[in-house]
Amino acid sequence: MTLDYVLGGLLTVFLLAYLTVALTRPEKF
Repeated sequence: MTLDYVLGGLLTVFLLAYLTVALTRPEKF
């Protein structure tokens, strides 16, 4: 795996986790 794939994967995981928290805990946003 190249650095691009690693960074892309981490960014995707981070965004999915952030969206999940934002949708499940809307009172904090």
